[in-house]
Amino acid sequence: MAQDSGIVAPELLAGVRALLKNNPKGMSVSDIAAGLGMNRNSAAKYLDILSVGGQIEMRAFGPAKVYFLSQRAPLGAILNYTAEYILIIDQHSRILQVNDRFLEFLGMDRADLLGASIDAVHLPIISAPEVRSRMLEARSEGEVSLELERGEGETARYYRVRLVSTAFDDGSTGITCIVEEITARKQAERDLVERERRFREIVELSPFPCAIVDAGGVYHYVNSRFSETFGYTAEEIGTIDRWFELAYPDPDYRSAMAVEWDREAASWTAPEPRIFHLRTRSGEVREVVCRRRRLSDGNHYLVYEDISELRRLETVLAERNRIDDALYLSLRRLREISEAGHNILFGTGSDGRITYASPLFERIAGRRAAAFVGMPIDQLFTGSGLDLGPAFLAGIAAGRSPEEQELVLRRDDGTETTLIASLVPSRNAAGDVTGLEAHLLLRSDRNG
Repeated sequence: MAQDSGIVAPELLAGVRALLKNNPKGMSVSDIAAGLGMNRNSAAKYLDILSVGGQIEMRAFGPAKVYFLSQRAPLGAILNYTAEYILIIDQHSRILQVNDRFLEFLGMDRADLLGASIDAVHLPIISAPEVRSRMLEARSEGEVSLELERGEGETARYYRVRLVSTAFDDGSTGITCIVEEITARKQAERDLVERERRFREIVELSPFPCAIVDAGGVYHYVNSRFSETFGYTAEEIGTIDRWFELAYPDPDYRSAMAVEWDREAASWTAPEPRIFHLRTRSGEVREVVCRRRRLSDGNHYLVYEDISELRRLETVLAERNRIDDALYLSLRRLREISEAGHNILFGTGSDGRITYASPLFERIAGRRAAAFVGMPIDQLFTGSGLDLGPAFLAGIAAGRSPEEQELVLRRDDGTETTLIASLVPSRNAAGDVTGLEAHLLLRSDRNG
């Protein structure tokens, strides 16, 4: 029977490994003890040592524990296929293994490092005080990790260091130092943070209310303009359902808006801008144009354009145009009246006497207007052969339309002027005929 003196015997460890190698289907503690000719307790001790060292594996089948030889690959070959820098030290801080990547990084030969203590050799990153101080913690905790920054500004490099407690074949322990350069990842993270900062700054400075809503309908962000316009923060809104309750108090209108939201959310195509009527926190109803776009992360980016003031200005402009049109018509009518006034000759009262004579008539007759006022019209135009007295006016008052008349005016110098005039009835506010106005159409002068 193999003797266990209480000290770990390498030949017994090798015997356990040999038994398991010859029995690939596994062996129990009793089988191993019988194969080595030792008691179960001693066999269990050596199995524990080999398990801690990772040389054997235990699997439970009901109450039974079955041990197998670990499927192991050459450590050195594996270390050289990884992108990380790897260094393995024993419990006395002596270097046991270092991979090719780390040697390239250090610019050193493997022979200069193997067997040397990390206390005697300065190694970038590994010799850093913050790394050395965590090694004892790694022995007790099993694994610790930390990040280091080396350099400043654009030349700074970043590393993630993992210190893993490691057991060896002889049962001793050490630490595997795994160093990963994460400069590219850190730069990508900084770029992402910077892009997000710029995006938020652009959105925050936007003159339009903006919001970001996730695929589940939760408001993650609204800019200051949104809060100023509608009176709510993202925390107060919470979800799209709550926003609909606040913005659309009418149940039917709110239901229609919810249907539109769900329909557009189901499509990846950009929907057309839509016009809504929203109620703000103050109770004011605003007319807004909403533009909605889906971002690459699935969130919805909403931009609202408040067109309430534009609508008010459109109303004011329309009213101003209406007033301008009315003023234009009034001015045109006044101009027409003024232009027509240039052709007025004289006016009469209901008794057929001249009540006024225009400057045009003064020039034609060669006399002042005062000479005509009060004169019967048929006396003035003695050569016309017309009765233009009260009977003529009475006929107009009865509805007879006056026609163009040929009036012959004899001047004091003996000359005559034939005037083709339109006789237009003058009416008061009640529509009654109060006299006549004579408008010149054609004039013909001849000597007497």
